Amino acid sequence: MSPAPSSNSKTEPAYQVLSFQPHQEAKARKYIKRKSHPKSRGGCVGCKLSRVKCDEGKPSCARCLRCSAECQYASLGKRKIARKSASSKRGQGKDAAVFTACTPPFAFTQPSAVTLANTCLQSRSPARGVSRVSLLHHITQNFQAAHGLETVCAQLPFVVSLGMSRPYLLDVTLAVAACHLRHMYQTNSSSHDATSDTIAACRVAEHYQQSLAIRGFNRALAEPLDQESSDSVLVSAMMFNLLSFALDDDDDPALSWVFNQAPNRLAWFSMSMGLAPLLMNTKQFHDQSRLRHIFDASDDDEKTYHGDDPKPLSKVPSHWLRLCGLDYASDNPGHIFYEPVRVLAELFATPVNNQSFFLYMAFFGKVGVEFRSLLEHDSEPAMWILGYWLGLLCRFDHIWWLSARARRDYRAICIWLDKRKVRRRPGAEGLMWRHLLVDLEGATQQPLQAGTLSLHRPDPIEIL
Repeated sequence: MSPAPSSNSKTEPAYQVLSFQPHQEAKARKYIKRKSHPKSRGGCVGCKLSRVKCDEGKPSCARCLRCSAECQYASLGKRKIARKSASSKRGQGKDAAVFTACTPPFAFTQPSAVTLANTCLQSRSPARGVSRVSLLHHITQNFQAAHGLETVCAQLPFVVSLGMSRPYLLDVTLAVAACHLRHMYQTNSSSHDATSDTIAACRVAEHYQQSLAIRGFNRALAEPLDQESSDSVLVSAMMFNLLSFALDDDDDPALSWVFNQAPNRLAWFSMSMGLAPLLMNTKQFHDQSRLRHIFDASDDDEKTYHGDDPKPLSKVPSHWLRLCGLDYASDNPGHIFYEPVRVLAELFATPVNNQSFFLYMAFFGKVGVEFRSLLEHDSEPAMWILGYWLGLLCRFDHIWWLSARARRDYRAICIWLDKRKVRRRPGAEGLMWRHLLVDLEGATQQPLQAGTLSLHRPDPIEIL
């Protein structure tokens, strides 16, 4: 385009548009400026997510009708509140975008299974289960402050906003939403709306969204990291761990990996182990991370759990040390059982709350491939150590994705040890195992006030 000559220098130049066609002379036409028009914010949720113009038809817009998708509109009151909140935060600087933390406990609101089933049937691709719009609606309406989500995924509004520029993060967030929705239907025995088709639709969506996320996540790991991408891959890894830890359905101990010889029976354990090297590779971004509160909560002021200096085994009971082939004079933190039993002894009297959750999860940073290999080969010391940690996790019975697996596998390990008749072994070994099983059975109990309970119990009297 070039401005046409004008005799009046004070007037705006009249622009012309040159159009070129093959084997034809160029044609000039007057440039017509687009008329100004007010921007509407009343479009449906689906069109907003796709960033396309919505005709705002009611009860369903033309695009949603064409795609056979559910059409949902945000209420007028919520739009006014959102605009008022956004305008009040303008000009407050970069830190004004930080979302406030949600305070548990949260009363879940459960959507009707009939509505959900209709959504699945109307979906453009029923094979994918629950639609993405419905899952995103579930995120924003039903578990912004859900127990276990604010713990593992930081602040959900931040996660969703970050996921808009990192599709794999949004995909895994939607997978968690489907997993949570399935959990709600499976555990709410008072609801008669839930059907096998509804639960199956949730499961299909969970696996489909997770498969999308894995592809994008792997590509992100192969690229150079910056502050935003570091936060994205860390939150995604935490959500993948959540999905691998959450049980599919049955909590029968007989179905636990403990009694299963499948090659991938410890896949969930391997997934959780993978977070430690990722944390090491992103350490340079932790100080400025939006996940800083998680890093700070992962250790205490004395650096008990992750400090660089070797820590003594003074709090570890003697029968634990004997099981692991250690003693109080041991000073080799590289021993396969040294750090796991030391951390478990520290956790015994640690109170249960949202902050201490990250201390309990420090166990995964103390075990590695060698420990997993011992589990695969049915090592009794490794089984007891893992069982004790799972018993400690049973204290967090309010975390929906954690409690079922912890409870099932903890009971399975107790049964597994009992079947091996370790209590009845002769002499000092049998006495040691009786001590160990008393401790194992008491691991689920909430700790009392500091100083009122100790793992250093007097030796029980052997009754012949």
